Amino acid sequence: KPRIHVDTVEGRYATAHDFWVPGEKVSDDYFSHKPVKNIDFDIPAARHWFGELAIKYGYDDGIVGWWNDEADTTGSDTEFMNMQRALYDSQRAVSNERVWSINRNFWLGSQRYAYGLWSGDIDTGFASMAGQRARMLSAINVGAMQWGMDGGGFKGHPSDENYARWIEFGAFTPIFRVHGSFDEKRQPWVYGPVAEKAATAAIRLRYSLIPYIYSYENQRHVNGVGLVRPLIFGWPHDENVRNDIDSWMFGDYLLVSPVVQQGQTEKDVYLPAGRWTDWFSGKVYQGGRTVHLAIDDKGWGDIPLFVRAGAIIPTQPVMDYVGEKPVTELTVEVFPSDQRSTFDYYDDDGSTYAYEHDAYFSQTLATQRRADSVQFDIGAASGTFRPALRFYLLKVHGPSTSTVTVDGKALAPRGDLGALQQAGGDGWASGKDRFGPVTYVRLSAGASAQGVRLGLSH
Repeated sequence: KPRIHVDTVEGRYATAHDFWVPGEKVSDDYFSHKPVKNIDFDIPAARHWFGELAIKYGYDDGIVGWWNDEADTTGSDTEFMNMQRALYDSQRAVSNERVWSINRNFWLGSQRYAYGLWSGDIDTGFASMAGQRARMLSAINVGAMQWGMDGGGFKGHPSDENYARWIEFGAFTPIFRVHGSFDEKRQPWVYGPVAEKAATAAIRLRYSLIPYIYSYENQRHVNGVGLVRPLIFGWPHDENVRNDIDSWMFGDYLLVSPVVQQGQTEKDVYLPAGRWTDWFSGKVYQGGRTVHLAIDDKGWGDIPLFVRAGAIIPTQPVMDYVGEKPVTELTVEVFPSDQRSTFDYYDDDGSTYAYEHDAYFSQTLATQRRADSVQFDIGAASGTFRPALRFYLLKVHGPSTSTVTVDGKALAPRGDLGALQQAGGDGWASGKDRFGPVTYVRLSAGASAQGVRLGLSH
């Protein structure tokens, strides 16, 4: 909280140094029921002092995340930003551990201070959930790329269906979390077996996409544009998407349109120009039009999710938490198109600021379909960090492959996926999945391969 008890050592210090918000009267804190006043975080000396207190009484005792609240009541637009700025600067001064925070308000420039934004103490219910879409996309439009919400709503108890759909929505937001007031529980098993199954599937899908998600977090750090993007970012001249809050891009290659209506049995989704593939069914759609989808109003497990042509999507085995097991192989879903597309895969230690000193791993993956082949390139790795990753298992979707060469040399065929996995090392195999024919190509990670060529069967 942004306030200090007046009748304490710290309160008297704030009085002596004129750190209080100007003109503010003493009030009774609703937690302690003792007199408090708010600190003016726009004063640099106040920030430094408060930050040192936070380290002494919080970080040094094991508090490693900051949940900042109620710094939006003082009349200063920059109070919230500067409160977290105080915490960020103080932790960076004493530790190399990454700063983490969520905050209830945002001001331009806040993202410089490890600033996550959550949308406040929202109600449960479908109307409240649906309203979060506009709040998220509006926040992202002004630079608040690390946005999240109280999954399930803060006030009240969501219905089982509302909870399941909220988890599916949350799985495709930058910060995925749940919260509830008082004795509210937000674990999937609290909401019955149907909701638990749907929510679990969404959580596991999110965790499989961690390599994809984390790579876009690096892009956010470098370029300012992160994981979630309003459709207008990619199609600025398409009038159909200028006020579209029903769908958004999740990275460059996934379009999602979560179900946010109770008992919905059908849904129309506008797909911008391009070629799109349904993630779950494999059905292909041409964009620039609205598609009509059937929605499961009994099992609640479907998420309208589409893959953009040219997609390169790295995935990992599902885990209960990030870092539970070393990731030694990434499965890379590849949907080549006639235009060259790229993906910058990124990894680092996940916990420190060593990446600021080149301790990261980055490698550009690229693909393009040609008349009689598919080209896939792996660029030179950069950075000094060496992850556990040993192999990329490419899943190249499209026509069947007759030969695979790497830098002009034939790659050993292994028959099917099982044989490829048992053989270990580089190789390729053919198979089928929900998208149709697929070519599996297993290549060493870290090494560049500027000419992986898949000869197509006719």
